[in-house]
Amino acid sequence: MNADRNQTQIKQAWLVAFLTLSLLFSSALADSASSDQDNSLEFNLARFLEIPIMMSPVVSPDGQQVAWLHSRRSLEDDKRITRLWLGDVDSGKARQLTYIDGAAGALAWRPDGALSFIRAHEEAAQVWINPLDGSEPRPVTDIEGGVGAYWWSPDGQYLAVFADPADPEEEDSDSTPEEAADEMADEEADEAAEEANPLDADIFEVSDDRQDWTVFDRLEQPQDYQQLWIVAVGENGPCTEEEARQLTFNPQNPLHVAWSPDGKTLALTLNPRFTGLVDEDHRVALVDVASGDLEIISDQKRHASMAAFSPDGKKLAFYTDRSSDYRAYLNLKDVAVRDLASGETTITTGETQLTLGGSGSTPGAAPVWDKNSRHVYLRAADGASLDLYKVDTRKSKLEQLTDLQGNMGGMSLSAGTLAYIESSLDKPGTLFVGRPGKKMKALASVNDSVENYNLPAPQLVRLPGFENGFVEGFLFLPPGAGMDEKLPAIIEMHGGPFYRYGNAWTTRYPWQVLAQKGFAVLIVNPRGGTAYGEEFLRGVHRNFGTNDFKDIMAAIDDLADRGVIDADRLGFTGYSYGGLMTNVVVSRTDRFKAAVSIAGIWNYVSAMGQNNPQLFIDSYDQPWDGDLQLMWEHSPASRANKIVTPTLIMHGTEDHPVDPRQSIEMFSYLQLNGTPSRLVLYPGEGHGINKPSHMIDYQTRELQWFLHYVMGQEDAIGAEDAVPVE
Repeated sequence: MNADRNQTQIKQAWLVAFLTLSLLFSSALADSASSDQDNSLEFNLARFLEIPIMMSPVVSPDGQQVAWLHSRRSLEDDKRITRLWLGDVDSGKARQLTYIDGAAGALAWRPDGALSFIRAHEEAAQVWINPLDGSEPRPVTDIEGGVGAYWWSPDGQYLAVFADPADPEEEDSDSTPEEAADEMADEEADEAAEEANPLDADIFEVSDDRQDWTVFDRLEQPQDYQQLWIVAVGENGPCTEEEARQLTFNPQNPLHVAWSPDGKTLALTLNPRFTGLVDEDHRVALVDVASGDLEIISDQKRHASMAAFSPDGKKLAFYTDRSSDYRAYLNLKDVAVRDLASGETTITTGETQLTLGGSGSTPGAAPVWDKNSRHVYLRAADGASLDLYKVDTRKSKLEQLTDLQGNMGGMSLSAGTLAYIESSLDKPGTLFVGRPGKKMKALASVNDSVENYNLPAPQLVRLPGFENGFVEGFLFLPPGAGMDEKLPAIIEMHGGPFYRYGNAWTTRYPWQVLAQKGFAVLIVNPRGGTAYGEEFLRGVHRNFGTNDFKDIMAAIDDLADRGVIDADRLGFTGYSYGGLMTNVVVSRTDRFKAAVSIAGIWNYVSAMGQNNPQLFIDSYDQPWDGDLQLMWEHSPASRANKIVTPTLIMHGTEDHPVDPRQSIEMFSYLQLNGTPSRLVLYPGEGHGINKPSHMIDYQTRELQWFLHYVMGQEDAIGAEDAVPVE
């Protein structure tokens, strides 16, 4: 009965979503159209979603050119459109290279100066090159199933690629004559068994080779993961004279590759557990290209990743966990340098409290060596800042090279030329080029796409947290508003939790639009996030949604006491862990007038069996056993009967990190409570809801929800009355 009722409620939610979709979408576009007619400069959702960005700069081998991606969403075409651009470092001239709508990415340079990229063509992604000599781009791989990632060999004649593993029959094709005879005998026996009357058999034969059911022996299937191959390539197309060779096999899960300067060895980041399930158990290994022999060289008890060979081939730099007492999410990272002759490994970054390699707790890109094989360059986060740093590997000294107003996005260094993209919360990005540590010049920018909107820069605020803690974040105010107007406010928590909000442009969160509508918007970095040191990072160890919740409430109290925000007109929202925090907030307090939870976890215990459990494995003590009761006590589901806050819940149907059943379960509880609530599920979307038509829909729903419940606008869309079960 309960299951039937839940299904009925979900169907009703789907129907409501369908009936209101056209209204919401047409309203947003009409808003944009009318604004165009009266020359209004309002920054609305449609305009926000179509702001272009620049990504993935790569410097050519000679340091004379920089290529990058220019990307924007098209609401009209309902897709993202990405183009390749190329700029000359000396002249500062830039030109667009591609005009086709097919997506392109993974920019790199072949050692001879041809630009390469991955392009989906005929239902498979292949590596393409553009020689930049006026001839047409062309594919240089033809791999069944396509290419997931690639790296050029130093001579440009081979690629290390990630591609689907060979079929087991192909892997066993080198069997001996005796093994082949045994296989033939087995096949004959199978055929005889098939011809026999199955009623005569004591034990029926079982078969996993069927399309209408799935047999699992593990939580995840090794065949779902790409493996490492070496592929010969021709100058102008795929090589047909040399067979591709698979170098890694299940149970290995390869993740990143670097070639040695002599082309004989690969430095491989891999997960030796055959799976993405425990996706922070990364190790660094050396792979002999000729034989495929593999040796893990990093500490087997610590995360290690993103290796890079020095240009002289004598050293290998990679990131590694600082401590073996905590798992990867709860560890700061150091840069380790291994002497390849002696095998001695040295930590070169001391006891820095910076988050090395980016904003997350695990680095997203390898450090980059200088041509003298002495220094490595990397990005590091310090609070809301993200800048370029240099490590002297001989002196183990870390030096900051930039002090940007915004955050440093993608970075590339080659032949002494540095390129990076800087953006901020009010400017979508500028590409700079120059020499590391020297004055940089702007090569291209997309900041003109927002200059007519006069977007104000938000204020960086540091607010008191729980028990002498602190909360840093950014406060967006409506145009012309001051700090003493008791504004209606929306508070937003970041994902992770092992991440943070920095001063960087966002393509997902329309904070500036919400501010245009009259809200103060506070985006917060409570304890548990990155870029504020080791103690701060571990602030929610075995403690999700408790001390970080108290941090956020203390920060809100401070702004309310100072008259900046109105304590009686508050909304809360978040995505991923921010969705989890939204669920925590509505289950722990009734002070918010409305909440919007997106892709959040509701029940920590059931999530262990529905989601990738990595988050809880890293953050609790054997969560399937030791901390199970503690997880339930921390879980919003344990306080379901206390929730009265009108809550909008949204989720992608193909979300694997956070199963949509978490949102369905929460919605069911709220409906049983009689709590005003609405569930929207977006078909085909994963953990990120990315299709432009889906994005304009969920952001419009969020805005309408807050206007209705926080601002009290009756014409904005809220929920239908829920009917509680007495």
